[in-house]
Amino acid sequence: MELIRAKKPKLSIDLAPLIDVVFQLLVFFMLTATFTNPSMKMLLPGAQANEPRTPQNIVISINKEGEIAINTQKTSLANFPADLKQILDQSEKKSVHVRGDKDMPYKYFVEVMDLAKQAGALQINIVHQKKE
Repeated sequence: MELIRAKKPKLSIDLAPLIDVVFQLLVFFMLTATFTNPSMKMLLPGAQANEPRTPQNIVISINKEGEIAINTQKTSLANFPADLKQILDQSEKKSVHVRGDKDMPYKYFVEVMDLAKQAGALQINIVHQKKE
């Protein structure tokens, strides 16, 4: 015995009228929008055009022998915290960029990052070279 099932009609919603109404509403509001003019005319003070100061990044470079340079000035590991603190005190941003040689032992990198944190660096960024 075979059962006969009633077929349900598939419902589909035609979106074309909805899109037409939305488009008409959009045009209506664009045409009826009022743009206000300033109620009072004022002469606002001008400012001299000063060149914006770009903050200099503090770059710490470490080579594979463990020699350290802060912004191209070489320093020793013993003098590094004092030298960096002096530069950080003059800087608005308390962030440093650490760049290391690819053949450098990792211990130099960790030491420099710890000393930079002790010297007052709030943000330490690691600089890498983009692969081509």
